[in-house]
Amino acid sequence: MEDLNHFVHSVLGFGAAAAALVALATSKGSTWHRRAGWVFVGGMAVAAITAWLFMIARPLPLAMVSATVTIYALSMALFAINPQLRAARRWEWLMFTVLVAVMLGMLAVSANLYRAGSGLFMAPLAMFAIFAIFVSLDWRYLRAETTSRIQRLRRHALFMALAVSQMIMAPTIIVAPDVGLPVPVIVFGSLLFVPLIFFCFAPAARRAAARDHATGTA
Repeated sequence: MEDLNHFVHSVLGFGAAAAALVALATSKGSTWHRRAGWVFVGGMAVAAITAWLFMIARPLPLAMVSATVTIYALSMALFAINPQLRAARRWEWLMFTVLVAVMLGMLAVSANLYRAGSGLFMAPLAMFAIFAIFVSLDWRYLRAETTSRIQRLRRHALFMALAVSQMIMAPTIIVAPDVGLPVPVIVFGSLLFVPLIFFCFAPAARRAAARDHATGTA
């Protein structure tokens, strides 16, 4: 059963990577973009779930965090552009709570490392700060009475970028010892893809929203 989980995890993970490239390369809002996006969401969701199954037998805290953040990012990205889905807002609040729990876990790890005299306490503290940005954005978004389509498309772009960063992070962490790269370098290096992808994608999202408004579909 474990071998099957690893096979499914690997196949869908690589499939999600290919779909991400298609989604980024195609016109935003186009049929190919939408199809590739759904393949990416489905592949990454299953990959995250199977990763959690691996962790039951061999717990790896960083992998648990990555899998949880992946599910959080995919959920927020999906509901940002599909607010009409049943219980969408309730699920968004649930994911908000999940990320807060992850942040508290990072804070606890940082405190334990500090008490142990380890200089590595700054790494989980930095992750806490990064996640705090997303919590702040979530809080403002979820409490807003109304949101424009452009706001929702930009939010979708941001959280898809976060999901892509986790897709990059997960396999590179595994090979970190072989290539001699410190894990913090891989973790924060992967997170740098979030602003890179977002600032490339967001202008296209605005253009897609403008096209929808012009055709009366906003």
